[in-house]
Amino acid sequence: MNIQSHNEESQKNQKVHKPYSKFREIDDNNFKFKISLDGRKLAPYGIVILIFFLSLYFFFLLFDGIIMPALVHSKDMTKVPDITGKPINDAARILANHNLKYKVNQQVFSEEYQSQHIVKQVPFSGKSVKQGRTIYLTLSKGREMVSVPQLIGFPLSKARVELMKFGLEMGEINFENSEYIPKDTIMSQSMPGGKLVPYGSVVDVVVSLGSNQQIEMPNLVGLRYDEIFEVINQLGLVVGNVTYKDSETFTPNTVIYQTPIGGGLTSKSTPIDLIISK
Repeated sequence: MNIQSHNEESQKNQKVHKPYSKFREIDDNNFKFKISLDGRKLAPYGIVILIFFLSLYFFFLLFDGIIMPALVHSKDMTKVPDITGKPINDAARILANHNLKYKVNQQVFSEEYQSQHIVKQVPFSGKSVKQGRTIYLTLSKGREMVSVPQLIGFPLSKARVELMKFGLEMGEINFENSEYIPKDTIMSQSMPGGKLVPYGSVVDVVVSLGSNQQIEMPNLVGLRYDEIFEVINQLGLVVGNVTYKDSETFTPNTVIYQTPIGGGLTSKSTPIDLIISK
């Protein structure tokens, strides 16, 4: 056999490496994945994992059975005392005697409780809590204070509305004569304007009747002359100058004109000048 024939035979026996392709069958043992697990090498890792989980389990049993109960029951229980309505200093002392703390988390105006007194507590009295628990308190600021409005010179109806705006109430209303304050207006008030008073306070007022020296002049026109004396005497007026005049409209002895005219204000004892029909 010559050398060329020998080389050709060797090439036939050798496996030619073909590039991998998904379109050809895998027939080359070099492309097969071989996994070989050695139990003796993995055993130490398994033991470590087992010890870890056992330790975790026993720690959970210890925490749940011993540590947590000890923490929960480490403090004695006590009942929350009733401190509603008490001054803050007394309330603090009572809570301290029960080994409780407190915190003021709100302050409100109160019609029922004085300033610096307890309006509300949380938790409420009678509840069992652990010692050292914080009790949250609502503290009274007392009654809300408002400023009294100035009412003098206001009509009575407007004065009532002004008091309502400030949260105040109209109290007793008295009437007096006044030479300076017009009739039906406020001439005095029981609390001066600008004074700070509790919300809802009552303000008494005095209303002017007008001057007692002035009266409304009656209208005498159309009355018989002998009839007017009863009217003017009751009002404290007097008859002044009397003039007679012919009249085609009025019957004889009837007032056809007067000075001052009826309807206006006049002082008492003012003389009334009359014109009487003949």
